Amino acid sequence: MVRRSWKSLLASMALVGGMAVGNTAFANGEGCTPGCSDCQNCEQIFADAGQKLTDQLASMSCCGEGASCCAPASVCDDGCADPLSDVCGEGGGDGCGEGCDLFGESGSGITFGGWTQFGYQNGPDGAFTGDGQFNDVRFGAGSNPRGNEWNKFNLNQQGLYLNKTADGSNGLGFGFRAEMIYGVDGNEAQSFGNNPGSYDFKNGFDHGIYEWALPQLYAEVATGDLSVKLGHFYTPIGYEVIPSGGNFFLSRQLTFYNSEPFTHTGALGTYAAGDNLQILGGWTLGMDTGFDQLRGGNAFLGGFIYSLSESTSLTYMMTAGNLGWRGDGSINSIVLSHNWTDKVQTVHQFDVLGSNNPGDFGDASAVANNSTGLINYAFYTINDKMKAGARQEWYKADGTSYNTMTYGVNIMPMDKLVIRPEVRHMWAPGAAGAATVGAAGHDDLFNQTVFGIDAIVTY
Repeated sequence: MVRRSWKSLLASMALVGGMAVGNTAFANGEGCTPGCSDCQNCEQIFADAGQKLTDQLASMSCCGEGASCCAPASVCDDGCADPLSDVCGEGGGDGCGEGCDLFGESGSGITFGGWTQFGYQNGPDGAFTGDGQFNDVRFGAGSNPRGNEWNKFNLNQQGLYLNKTADGSNGLGFGFRAEMIYGVDGNEAQSFGNNPGSYDFKNGFDHGIYEWALPQLYAEVATGDLSVKLGHFYTPIGYEVIPSGGNFFLSRQLTFYNSEPFTHTGALGTYAAGDNLQILGGWTLGMDTGFDQLRGGNAFLGGFIYSLSESTSLTYMMTAGNLGWRGDGSINSIVLSHNWTDKVQTVHQFDVLGSNNPGDFGDASAVANNSTGLINYAFYTINDKMKAGARQEWYKADGTSYNTMTYGVNIMPMDKLVIRPEVRHMWAPGAAGAATVGAAGHDDLFNQTVFGIDAIVTY
């Protein structure tokens, strides 16, 4: 509704503008302007000009159904094509890309797009930037000879997607999404909740510290206010997401990395229960699965998104049951977002995980069974090219507390490009020198300061 209203407003402004110019012309010298041979022709000229401007503005807007990709993101109120759900999962952030209609103005709705991220961090951050042993830690393979990912200029993510959003506004609509990621973040996007050798996990997709992943591959059907995804998709749990453009910071939460699921395989329905409420519910094969069922994974996934006001939104998501590789248990996540002014926004997240990982795939101590995460964000829009942010996190896993404080800036020198320098402080006195959760072969991992910077181009 917002996008259609904005497009209609543009068209109306253009038409009114054309009429106003015509009326002004008729107010001069017996209704004619210099160069007009007769008043009727002059009126037609201005009417035609107004209509052409109307058509041009409407065609430039990417907010309509089946629109092309020729408009900048600023044309649309919400960033075009719902990038957070279609490109970046369910989290928050900008710079996710809009994609281009493969068939021009045919109205097919099939879009192709992607993003490219290069980055550097001078040390391991306890999350995505480690020693390349993410999958091996969780499945007990021990030290990984592939080498570390820090102190290098890396291709973090090369993402590509093919998408068609199911439109149920005129009856039954069908859609799909296929997504690929390559880079040093590839192993995080893989289905490491699978049996080794299934789908994109441990089947030759890894090449040193660079890996391929297929994090989304699903069909979608919609009718009216209900849509259902069937297949492999990103989790709706939490605030941060796998695609880097969906987050403000280069580094990730410890809570997100160590306790939340990344992907699921199953069915997930979304129902718009009103202008302010969306309800989600479905069934999955557990956490981080890709068309595979490890240890009988069988879990509920769902929650709701409620707009308390134009400035405040509340999201609650959870999964519970047999979580697959993580054992039996549940995780509950609450995210509260509020815009205090046009420039100031805060986000507050609270997660609780309880599980009983049996450790039959390796060292269970490498993964938290029970954890609590409290994360707070503050953002300040300096101008249309720069935004500042801070993230505070307290993460308690199996009795040990970990703390991070991250400061950063998003610089947008041009459309579709964002540069993100940041400083990340980490301290956990009880974790020094221990085999800590997510440790990347670094005794003082959680008691250090890490500098990072990256750049993301979306298309």
